[in-house]
Amino acid sequence: MNRPITEDASADIRPAPPTTLTADDIVQAAEDLVPLLRERAAEVDRERRISEDTYRRLGDAGFFHILKPKKYGGLELSEHEHARVAMTLARGCASTAWIASILSSDNMAVLAFPEEVQEEIWGEDTYVTLAGNTNLNPKATVKRVAGGYRLTGSWGFCSGSDFSEWLIFNAPVGEDGEGHMFLVPHEDAETIDDWFPTGMRGTGSRTMAVKDVFVPEHRVQATKDTVRKLKERRALHPTFDTMYATWPSNGRFPFASCAVGAALGAAEHFAETVSTSTRVANALGGAVRLSEQEYVASEFSQAQGDIEMARLLVERRSFEASERARRRVESSEADVARELRDNALVTRTALRAVQQIFSLVGARAGSAEHPVSRAKRDIEMISHHVTLNWRQAAVRYLAAVS
Repeated sequence: MNRPITEDASADIRPAPPTTLTADDIVQAAEDLVPLLRERAAEVDRERRISEDTYRRLGDAGFFHILKPKKYGGLELSEHEHARVAMTLARGCASTAWIASILSSDNMAVLAFPEEVQEEIWGEDTYVTLAGNTNLNPKATVKRVAGGYRLTGSWGFCSGSDFSEWLIFNAPVGEDGEGHMFLVPHEDAETIDDWFPTGMRGTGSRTMAVKDVFVPEHRVQATKDTVRKLKERRALHPTFDTMYATWPSNGRFPFASCAVGAALGAAEHFAETVSTSTRVANALGGAVRLSEQEYVASEFSQAQGDIEMARLLVERRSFEASERARRRVESSEADVARELRDNALVTRTALRAVQQIFSLVGARAGSAEHPVSRAKRDIEMISHHVTLNWRQAAVRYLAAVS
């Protein structure tokens, strides 16, 4: 069911299946891709999507299989490895890292559905991916019919939908409007090209719409039942530790990791180029080397140190969550609230740090294609994600510990 994104119907973007990869292998694969992603980042930003070749390389590396059961070709790795991969890829291109993360983490949504559905999606082709939007659209309409439902509506921010074969939507069912998840083949949906943001442009997070599409009953599930159903499905994949993680923690760490990774990439670019950078020092045109200025060293060192602290905090929290899942220990409300707080915190920290570096670059940073400028725009966009809202996270954390 491969759906190429080019006009050439014969185009093949199906990557070869990965071999059995370890956690170290998958992180090293991400590291190996960073130089190429840096080269392509400006083009990704302009085109508002990643290339088919980049998609193929992400698949070849096994990134879409990180959070997938072995039964369906997955690697059954942890949230910690997932976060590390996202952070590493984002050093080269935050948009590419976001897509790689989404097309892996959305696998967990499928695992809440019955085995029949998992087989329908991955039984013949383990490279099939899922995108969409699991936030409830109250304006969507659902009509109950024999054997299922008729679904009409549109959902924005469908990151990765340029490539995914399946889509997941959240729509209200019944008089009480209770949210339900609907799994829909991509071919049944229409792409609305409305993704023109200032940052994270390459994610292609366009709106997807369906009109009176039939969805069989087995591909529909109440949103409130997701956690319970995931627990029930653990017996299908007994060796997959991440099935024991607290939903939806598998979707939080990569978002913050992309922000921190983008900040790391900006800091790396500045450090690599500052020795040859000069700035006009006064109206007479005198120039000085930036690397020789004490204020530059002070500001950059502070920013880079803050980014490094953010990296360590994401790695620590994702490791703790992964260890709880490995030991089959349920996360407490305080654990989850702490994760939300710290993911929002590191994103804020990364943004402030890159803004600080941006101020050191000078007029060159005004170019939309300057790596530091792009990182700043990307992190600003990431910081608006609902799971990274600082005030909401702070309120929840205080309530959990008081």
